[in-house]
This record gives sequence, structure tokens and C-alpha cells, in this order.
Amino acid sequence: GGGPPPPRPPPAAAAAALNVVVEADGVRSLGEEGEAVLRTLLEKCSDKSMGDVWRRSAFWENETASLLEIVNVLGRWERCSEWKDRTIFIDETDLRAKDEDERQALTTGRHQMALRLGCGERSAMFQNVPNLPFTNAKIAASVGLTVDDFQALPVTRAACNVLFDGLAESRSGLIPYKVLDERRARMVGEGGAFDQAGFRVGWAKSCILFIFGLFFFGKANFIWVLLAVKFAHDWQPDLIPGPKEMGLFKVWGIV
Repeated sequence: GGGPPPPRPPPAAAAAALNVVVEADGVRSLGEEGEAVLRTLLEKCSDKSMGDVWRRSAFWENETASLLEIVNVLGRWERCSEWKDRTIFIDETDLRAKDEDERQALTTGRHQMALRLGCGERSAMFQNVPNLPFTNAKIAASVGLTVDDFQALPVTRAACNVLFDGLAESRSGLIPYKVLDERRARMVGEGGAFDQAGFRVGWAKSCILFIFGLFFFGKANFIWVLLAVKFAHDWQPDLIPGPKEMGLFKVWGIV
């Protein structure tokens, strides 16, 4: 008889995207399937700048993401209240009191402090957004794709971190809820399209303020050592270790 056809089940990748196993430090890579999805979407994409690769505002961090992956994070939430509460923590007894590495941000204590301060955490974003569905049809359409296209693309820690740098306009791991929501709104233009200029401005502020901070706190001289090692490593990565591998951050006291 007549009547509408039964709804199609979502593709396996889309269904899996909402049941992602996330470790305390987030989803570290797209994986082979995710890489294949990304390649397909970049070919389909009407905006070829979506293939541009962005890195962290702290330029030595070895995390990069394509602009499309960053849009993939942005289209899964509108308010930070959707992801601010997290339930994955690391054991604080594994950390020394003076440790200032990224793992401190994964502790229960840091989360409780963030809640008291009314701040969204970088770690809450990369732990929770991978399991939020992509719902923003206008953002998707603005780059020539659909909600279903984005649904199949995994959300990585790197993509969350690059976006968070732009939202923080600094390297901070904590941002007040209202500020987070206001800055996210600046990355969405009239009609709900992705505003690439809004993201670029936020990211540039983060990068500039970070570099200014290095000079302000009297660590400017050492930055040239770091830069030299970084460029040498990029030139001959197989022969020359990077700043992290050489332990330069421990020397500098910013681990």
C-alpha cells in the first residue's frame, strides 16, 4: 500500500559516533575509518579552506586539526552547559603536587574547582563532545555538507583543543560559562553559517597573548632556543628530536 517509507537506520559510523569510548585524555586520533570519512567530506565540501590545517596556539604542542574537524566540534553544541559536567578522572595520587602538566587538568579536584568558579574546562570539552550528536544543519550547509555527513566524523582531542584555544583567546584551560557561550556565538555568522573570521580572530588572540606572556614573564630569551629546535625538528624530523623529546620544557620549568 501507500504511506511513507520506513525511516532508514543511521549509518553504522553515525550510530557509533554516539557511543564513543573516550579515555580521560580524549580521543587521540581519527583512526583509519575516521581518516577515510574526513577525506570523503573534504572532497565533497564546497569550501576548500576546510582542508586547512590548524595547530595549537602554543606552537610546540604536537596537535593539529583541519578546519573541517574544528567545525565538526562547533556544530555539536550551542551552550557549554551541554558538556561542562564530566565523569572521567585520573587518580590524583599519581601526580606530584608540583606537577603542572596537562594531566592535572584531568583530576577530580580540577573539575570541582571549575564548577565552583563557574568555568567550562578544556578537558570537559574533549571528553564529552565526542558523544554529542552533530545537530547544526545551518553550520553544515554553510560548508556544503549535511548533518549526516558530520555525524560520521569522529571528534578528536586535537580538534577540541584548537577550538578551545580560539574560545579561550589564551592557553587557559578554564573559561567562564557566559564568556564561552558568547565567544562561540561570534564564530557563527548571520543565518547560522560558520564564521571563519570569528574563529581566526579568537585563535590569533590566543597565539599573540601567549607569545606576549612569554616575553612579559621574562622567558623571551629561551623562546629563541625553542624556536630553533622546533624549526630544525620540522626540517629533519627523523634526525633531530623536538623540544619535548629534548626535555627543554623541563629545563624551562613549564612542564
